[in-house]
Amino acid sequence: MKNMPNLLEIKNLKTHFVSKKNTVPAVDGVSLSIKQGETVAIVGESGCGKSITSLSIMQLVPEPNGEIVGGTILFNGKNLLECTEEEMCHVRGKDVSMIFQDPMTSLNPVLTIGEQLMEVVVHHQKKSKQAAYERAISLLKMVGFSNPEDIMKNYPHRLSGGMRQRVMIAMAMICNPSLLIADEPTTALDVTIQAQIIELMKELNDQYATSILLITHDLGIVSEMAEKVVVMYAGQVVEEASVEELFSNALHPYTEGLIRSIPVMEGERKELYSIPGNVPSPEDFPDHCRFATRCSKAFARCFQGQPNLIQQTETQFVRCFLYEE
Repeated sequence: MKNMPNLLEIKNLKTHFVSKKNTVPAVDGVSLSIKQGETVAIVGESGCGKSITSLSIMQLVPEPNGEIVGGTILFNGKNLLECTEEEMCHVRGKDVSMIFQDPMTSLNPVLTIGEQLMEVVVHHQKKSKQAAYERAISLLKMVGFSNPEDIMKNYPHRLSGGMRQRVMIAMAMICNPSLLIADEPTTALDVTIQAQIIELMKELNDQYATSILLITHDLGIVSEMAEKVVVMYAGQVVEEASVEELFSNALHPYTEGLIRSIPVMEGERKELYSIPGNVPSPEDFPDHCRFATRCSKAFARCFQGQPNLIQQTETQFVRCFLYEE
């Protein structure tokens, strides 16, 4: 996969929220890339800018205050930031699909599951309603429903959380997109359903060579699914590495803290580690290293400016003064 071209390439993305009082840099100079068939995970605590990054790719940043103010988002060589809304409507669902955090608020409550699935096929593939119906049935079977005809007739509120999430995956995959963005796809699901959702996404990746951008705070899911990991903190990428490098040799103190926070089931029971303090609000991002006030390794220089993202190995990058010459 090393020599494969990039399917998605984000360069210096900046997404701000503007009010009368101030400008809030929710995403501040993020760069990342995904190759065809590759699974890349973005990890970090809530408020680090993970979801806003994904919404920026889809051109779904909340309006009127949200605005992409800089950077490029190249998909198959085309800059999505130069697309009209009409052009983006053809990209969304067909070439790039997204599984949102909460399927209950993402599915239309007044339309049946069948109507919503068929609408995607009719709109993007211009197929007849019968062909759309058959495609929807096949996708519901693929995501594990033994009674797809009954599911088609149901409304979202009549399904459990795990069932709605599987419907969202079916809807996202119904047009065989090149890129699937999964924003916390297993949040609020019990562990059995979580395992099923993860296995389903891995099958889709293997079967169709679908690229996956996985957004999560769960490093256990990352170790199972991803090949590359992008660690975000306070709107910036602070580390990027292969999964193997990240778990065997994390460089950034924040990444080390995230890994230390993973519960260990074997051995002597110890108190669960947590990183002291909280992620700063985008309104209060400091001019110096944004992790410095929470970092046990911080020294004077960390409070005098912002570090750059520097390359340490062929595939590992870190934003930290500890590694600057």
